[in-house]
Amino acid sequence: MTLMQTISPAALDLLVYDFDGVMTDNRVLVDHLGGESVACTRADGLGVDIIRSLGLPQVILSTETNPVVRARAEKLKLPVLQGLADKKQALVDYCIAQGYALGRVLYAGNDVNDFEAMQMVGYAVCPVDAHPAIRSLASLVLSTRGGEGVIREIADRLVDPDTANDDPVGGLTEADHMASIRNQLEDSILLRKAILTDSDLLGRVGRLAQAVGNSLGRGGKVIFAGNGGSFADAQHLAAEFVGRFMREREPLSAVCLGTNSSLSTAVGNDYRFDDIFLRELKALGAAKDVFIVISTSGQSNNLVRAVEFATRVGIETYGLLGKGGGQIGRMVPSIVVPSNHTARIQELHITVGHIVCDLVDTQLSGAAQST
Repeated sequence: MTLMQTISPAALDLLVYDFDGVMTDNRVLVDHLGGESVACTRADGLGVDIIRSLGLPQVILSTETNPVVRARAEKLKLPVLQGLADKKQALVDYCIAQGYALGRVLYAGNDVNDFEAMQMVGYAVCPVDAHPAIRSLASLVLSTRGGEGVIREIADRLVDPDTANDDPVGGLTEADHMASIRNQLEDSILLRKAILTDSDLLGRVGRLAQAVGNSLGRGGKVIFAGNGGSFADAQHLAAEFVGRFMREREPLSAVCLGTNSSLSTAVGNDYRFDDIFLRELKALGAAKDVFIVISTSGQSNNLVRAVEFATRVGIETYGLLGKGGGQIGRMVPSIVVPSNHTARIQELHITVGHIVCDLVDTQLSGAAQST
């Protein structure tokens, strides 16, 4: 489900637009005297009018001092803040002065100088050709390129989500389609490169593998838990231990909480959904086990309650998390994927899980050979 299918104009206080790369295609034409000009689309002008008719305030934020920014803002009858060294602070100050809640702000940006400001708002949106870091952060990647009607697409989605282009591939040329594929692959590659340079995070992966190997070596088991896609990852990783990973070996003791649907629905019905993992963990967990919770946000109440119990009774507990780690990240040692993009976080969770499987197999194989 895309962002514009889950909100209405009533959910917004303000729409904020970057200029270059959102209202333009990010190119600038320079004449022989150093004068600069850019190209904009009339479609965005109509989009601004449509959004204005919904009673929603709009503002342009730009790092540029170029007069073309102000000229375009005047043409569209929009307020503009330009020459900004710190867009995040400018946005915060503007919202405080105008009485807007940041959680009710939609920000359309395209490049890294928008990143911190976009982190502050409730709805981060970007064109399809935005910088990979911005695409990873965005709640919605539009089907439109910068300068080709970004604001008009936002307007169309706000007015009638059912008629908005929810299939970006259908609205793109073959070249755009390939660019979108490359951008998404680049998102994933850049995130992995960032993790490769994070020695603290890599060390946490190694320590998690060591803890799992030690638990299994002393007759304990690995207990996984997660919701939704993370539940699927939890099942997947439990299966790698009980079945095999990359080498032949004896099965290793692992379980994924919640796979007994009768139990989960009974606890959810007779007690509450927040207890579905807690109840099962109380029945199966022991102090010599390792408990691994997988969550893209670190905020799920049913996982938080299970973590609280596990730490109270001495079960060694770790988180595989994202989006800053959330509440769970503050409770237990965690591997926090440095991204706010759910899909990218899940991709890295399963990669980290596979690395842990391999390290544990190596650890236990070495221990067996030395005895």
